[in-house]
Formats: sequence, structure tokens, C-alpha cells
Amino acid sequence: MRRSLGPLWAACLLAAVLAGCGNDDSGDEARDSGPTSATASSTASSTASSSPGSTPTSDTPSDGAVDFELVTTVTQTEAGGQVSQVAVPLAAGDDVQAFTAQFESDSMKARVQDEVAKTDVPDGMLLYGAVVAVGCDAPTAVNVSVEGAEVMITAQKVPSPLLECFAPMTTVALVLVPAVAVG
Repeated sequence: MRRSLGPLWAACLLAAVLAGCGNDDSGDEARDSGPTSATASSTASSTASSSPGSTPTSDTPSDGAVDFELVTTVTQTEAGGQVSQVAVPLAAGDDVQAFTAQFESDSMKARVQDEVAKTDVPDGMLLYGAVVAVGCDAPTAVNVSVEGAEVMITAQKVPSPLLECFAPMTTVALVLVPAVAVG
């Protein structure tokens, strides 16, 4: 008597796909709100992987590395946006509106605007933001450097990346940098 391997194969495929999904906390509400410095590493509870070329990453700061404080990362699924290492100053409401205009999701716009509004910017510091990832990654740690008059924010590699994802996640990093470093 001959048995079909179809149901067994389908069960194995389903188990493999579910195992690849990992921690679902890295979706709409994944974020790190603890302060981090350039030399401290953030403990990442989200696990994901990037699509090739979608997330510039680095494990070590570049030559122009500056001290900074990571205010937060905000991650949301299918929010749109464009990855850019060049950070945007977020000092005025118009700056924030222009930065968040790139997002397709109104909730992502609102979340970033809320985070900026509740951030206390100390004297001598400047608030910058950048989209550091669009893809399967939800990075929670970044490196910050200054090149010329531009602040550069680069996502660090996610420690335990997933092999695939079903919808891209957008991650925004908000950082405080010393005004003297920017010049």
C-alpha cells in the first residue's frame, strides 16, 4: 500500500514557516525607549533580518563617531519611508512635519511626532531623527557620527536575524547629539 507524503510535507513546511516568524513583538509596537550611549550596546528583544540592501548596518562606529543618547526607536509594519543615514534635525514643528510626511501610515506619523514632542532636549543638545531600516529588521541600537555638517545615524546589526518576513517594518531612530559636535 502506498501513502501520500503530501500531508506530512505540508505539516513540515508549516512548522518551518512558523519557526521563522520568531517573536511577533517586533511588529507595530516594537521600540526601545531606554537611553543608550555610543559605547553602550542595547539589549534587543526583537529578532528580525533585513532584505539585502534595505538596512545599512554597522557594528562599529565610523571615524567621526560622537557621543549621543538614543532617545528611542519606533518601529511599525508597512509604514513606508526611505532609509537614509543622513539624519534630519527635529527642532521645530515644520521639521517634524516634513520628516514624517514620508510615511504612508498616519499612525507612524503620529507616533514619531508624539515621541519628538515628549522628548526633553537639554541645553547644548540637538534632536535628530532618521529612518534606519525598512525591511525585516527592527534594530534597537545605532551608531552616530558627524561627517562635515551632517549627522549620520546607522543601524547596528540585529543579533538574531530572521530569514524572511511577510511585510516590511520601518524603524526610526531619534537621538540627541551635542550641538558642538555638529558645528
